[in-house]
Amino acid sequence: MIPKDLESYFPQLSQNVTAAVPTVSVDIVASLFNGSTYLGDVSARYQYQTWGGTRSPERRLTNNLSALRSLAQKDDILLIERGLQDPNHYRLTLIKGADPTYSKLLASLDGKRWGPLDPSNPPVKETWVIEALDKQEQHEAAPFEAFDNAASPVEQRTKKIARSRAFQRRLVELYLGRCAFCSHALTRPDGRTEAEAAHIIPRSAKGADDARNGVLLCRAHHWAFDNGLVGISDGLAVVVPATTTAIGANASLGQLSGVALAIPTEQNLRPHLEAITWHRNHFGIQ
Repeated sequence: MIPKDLESYFPQLSQNVTAAVPTVSVDIVASLFNGSTYLGDVSARYQYQTWGGTRSPERRLTNNLSALRSLAQKDDILLIERGLQDPNHYRLTLIKGADPTYSKLLASLDGKRWGPLDPSNPPVKETWVIEALDKQEQHEAAPFEAFDNAASPVEQRTKKIARSRAFQRRLVELYLGRCAFCSHALTRPDGRTEAEAAHIIPRSAKGADDARNGVLLCRAHHWAFDNGLVGISDGLAVVVPATTTAIGANASLGQLSGVALAIPTEQNLRPHLEAITWHRNHFGIQ
């Protein structure tokens, strides 16, 4: 059972349940630990259920959790952590009284039955991600501004994570989960993709969180792009400089030279000329 106070740290679910649709849910991956002992990864589900409106609503983690649940006893602590890169990946750790960290965790709870372990450094709420996404879409509706001059050099951790998740979510949607360079991305049976949202002008240079300053790439091509091994032409094709292909290990990148990017159908959300020009100039890509 997930208390309502913790709801904001889980995927947002529609609560419009009916007799015909008594449960709404989202699939998650749960890494199970008994203390430091790894029990395995399982496919689980986070759900909101009212039994068709006949009972009080419940938020639950369910499916394939018996390996951990069967070990739990009264007064044990369940530590729930959410993935930074994949927000639908959770780590569930059972902390028992004999565990060296138990007393410290119990003290952090300060008498509460549940809640953030460190209120001064709280987990990122799903509502914050949605707010960051709304802000990004507002930015995209205006004339393009490549730089976020309001960006703080010392950004609050929670704001940074919320922003990053929103940027990833937006580009995965626009690029249909596929790498813009090779049109592929490794994908799990549950639909999760390895593809990553890459800033064309990086955040370290105050590049804006804007789809026009972004491109979705598989992990290998993301690394290559961030390190200037490849670029994007004005005509939105892959540019591979001779200095890249001169290295034997980069032979596969040479095959991308001149390949047109797989880009969003929305023309106003494609990589912007100002951003791709900045990237080529920054890395000296001709």
